[in-house]
Amino acid sequence: MGTDELTEFLMANSVLPENFSKEEIAAFAEQLNVEEYPAGETLMREGTPACSLMLLISGEVRRMLGDVELDLLHAGEFIGKSMLTDEGSHYANVVATEPVVVGHLTIEHYGLLVEAAPVASRKFKQYFSDIHIQEMHEKQGLSFVDQRSYLGLVAHNEMKESLMLFARTHAEKLKRFHLVATGTTGIKLYQEVGLMISKKLASGPLGGDQAIGKMISENNIKGLIFFRDPLSPHPHHADIEALGRLCDVYQVPMATNPGGAAALLNFLLIDHPEEPAIPNRVLEKYRNAQKKVVAQPAQ
Repeated sequence: MGTDELTEFLMANSVLPENFSKEEIAAFAEQLNVEEYPAGETLMREGTPACSLMLLISGEVRRMLGDVELDLLHAGEFIGKSMLTDEGSHYANVVATEPVVVGHLTIEHYGLLVEAAPVASRKFKQYFSDIHIQEMHEKQGLSFVDQRSYLGLVAHNEMKESLMLFARTHAEKLKRFHLVATGTTGIKLYQEVGLMISKKLASGPLGGDQAIGKMISENNIKGLIFFRDPLSPHPHHADIEALGRLCDVYQVPMATNPGGAAALLNFLLIDHPEEPAIPNRVLEKYRNAQKKVVAQPAQ
């Protein structure tokens, strides 16, 4: 694939024409070295030196950060943009999901581009650097891990006033926690009690209960206060039951009425070094069983 073909390919399949003239793109294309890779080949590895920018000419690659898929890239897209930045290494793994053809721009060939087209080379460096910075911001968002431990506050509509009264009574204690609440509960806690909510989720029936369940599984909930209405039917009853089940699975203390909630607050505010940790045998047994399933060879 010659320079003219690469230039026409970039003009037709990439976003470069939005920022560069055909002459500038031709100067860039002249420095590309075309290579082929089989499916499953790792084109770039996280942490390795950033010494190559690649144009995907055909095929598909998957960009991964650990076990998280960042995106799938197709013909006309670029990988390895960190080569034209101050970053010393690649921040993600890039694996071919099918046979691919790529055009390489090495550091040495970028040097030739600088000599042949100095103005265009600076424009390309700035262009790919800006995209790389945007991708790094996205990466930081994906890799962010919330280390805080929250106290969950949830109440059915019929029990919200009871929760407000409880919160007013125990406001000074509640202020000592990072609080997470669902739906209008968080707004009411601020408006009526003056409590600041660290994280506000959707209403229970709209996914808030499931969001708290996810936080429980990620060890972000130290205790859950859920004032449940025991005398009315609820359309999201399965979600409510799931919350209680997850509290049992992860041994998170849960209170469903004012008396239990008061006891829970007092318990959480006091260290209990004299109490030995009780192993979570059920969870350990389940995880060991799942490891055996994963280890079994495919039939």
